Amino acid sequence: MAYEVELKELKPQPMVSIRTSCKVVEIGPVLAEILPEVFHYLDKRGVRPAGPPFTRYHSFDGNVCEIEAGMPVAEPQPGEGRVTAGELPGGTVASTVHVGPYEELPSAHDAVDAWLKENGKESRGPQWESYLTDPGEEPDPQKRQTELLWPVE
Repeated sequence: MAYEVELKELKPQPMVSIRTSCKVVEIGPVLAEILPEVFHYLDKRGVRPAGPPFTRYHSFDGNVCEIEAGMPVAEPQPGEGRVTAGELPGGTVASTVHVGPYEELPSAHDAVDAWLKENGKESRGPQWESYLTDPGEEPDPQKRQTELLWPVE
C-alpha cells in the first residue's frame, strides 16, 4: 500500500487509558483486554468517548514494548484502578491512514519513519494509532482504517 503522509496540527486532548508492558506478539490480546476495561470505566460514569480508541507506543526493547491504550474524552476525568487520566499531546504530527489488517500496520509505521527522514523531521515522542473503524461493525480486516500519528519537531 502506498501511504500519503501529511503534517497536521493537533490540540491537546484529554484521555483515559491503561498503560502496560507486553511482548510485541501479545499486543492484540492485551488490547482486547485493556480497551473493554476503559470502555466500561467510561460507561460506568456516563461519559461518551470524544473520538476513536487509540494505542500509544512508549517504548520498544527487543520483543517487549510499553503501550498505553484508551479513549479520548471531551473533559478530563478522574482515574480509577488501572485506568488513569491524561492527555494526548498537541502540536505537529505526521499522519497517514492505513487501510487493512492490523497485522500490516508495521509497513505504515515504516512509511511514516521514511517520510520523516526524507523531509528532515524527527519524532518527538511516542506515536499512536487511532482506530477509525470498529472491528465489531466492520468484520472485514481489509476495510479497517487506522490513523497513525507521530509527533514531530
